Amino acid sequence: MLGRQIQTARMAEIAQSLGVAPSTVSRALRSDPRISAATRQRVEEAAEKLGYRPNPLVSALMANRRRRGGAGEVDVIALVTNYGGRESWRSKDVCRWEFEGIQARAAALGFKIEVFPLSEYRGSHERLQTTLRARGIRGVLLGFSREDSEQVSFQTDGFAVAGLSAYFPSVIVDRANFHGFYNVQLALEHIWRLGYRRPGLVVPDLNNQISNNHWSGAFLDWQRRLAKANRCEPFIPIDANDQTAFDSWLAATKPDSLLVYKAPVRRFLARHRLTVPDDIGLAYLYRTSDEMGRAAGIDGNLSAVGAAAVDLVVEKLNANRTGSGSHPKEVLIKGTWHGGATLPSRITPLPGTSPAPFRRRGQKFPSR
Repeated sequence: MLGRQIQTARMAEIAQSLGVAPSTVSRALRSDPRISAATRQRVEEAAEKLGYRPNPLVSALMANRRRRGGAGEVDVIALVTNYGGRESWRSKDVCRWEFEGIQARAAALGFKIEVFPLSEYRGSHERLQTTLRARGIRGVLLGFSREDSEQVSFQTDGFAVAGLSAYFPSVIVDRANFHGFYNVQLALEHIWRLGYRRPGLVVPDLNNQISNNHWSGAFLDWQRRLAKANRCEPFIPIDANDQTAFDSWLAATKPDSLLVYKAPVRRFLARHRLTVPDDIGLAYLYRTSDEMGRAAGIDGNLSAVGAAAVDLVVEKLNANRTGSGSHPKEVLIKGTWHGGATLPSRITPLPGTSPAPFRRRGQKFPSR
């Protein structure tokens, strides 16, 4: 195994540094006569400076596309949404981060993303598919549907389809998603290392279901390895704003820290005159833009999730595979932990100790 991977710049990065289109960079690097000598030189110099190395597999696939005459059916990938409008999903951090990854990865591979809201087709996937076929668009990415929207089907026959995260859950296709189980246990490891011994999980039931119950599953798996006196039941309410239910859970479990998603726990705690972090530590499963830089928690690397979803579509297009397939797969992207002021350290770890409770089965943990 290589100790260090060679880092390469993507064509999109070169294009951004020069203020040109990724297609211009692609053509310049293969000495296309449509690109002036001066531009080719600028691109080559920028590529050298950024350490760009062409991926031979991608180069071969792109060459194969050009040999087929640049047929339009693989130039555009349709991003199908069911969020009530063309732009409304863009206001959500999660969607915006995923979309940035989608666009960047598509551009790097020579594709264009075009958004197709189902609302513009009266919610009918049949009408939408008629349009896609008429335009020769075969690549489809299913993404950005409201959590409470009714189940919408999409007939995958004749299309290279992949799903983004848990959107369009009723359609069984290859998917790219965040690694919910890993992310929860990563957060719990860091919470433990900081000296907290009774962490509690606070996530709405609907969002836990969207994670395929990986959040609660990871938390309960982690809890069972603790001494019974330190175990906390997770708080998974139907209504994330249910103050009364939270109060009852807080009194019964007495957590010393919280791992939270989409619940107004600061407001809940304030009614008990509890403050963060003086009285209780706080970390977020997915930090919002406002929370980044000051709150502890997980960065879900959602732009990488979006990029991985595009890879699934392009993989199918290049293999000329359509439909759902017999064995749909799911690519899981691991998150990254970031410390913050909401979760200060409560202990000074002893040299050589590793108190993280999921490192080894059967491990005995230090007392409080």
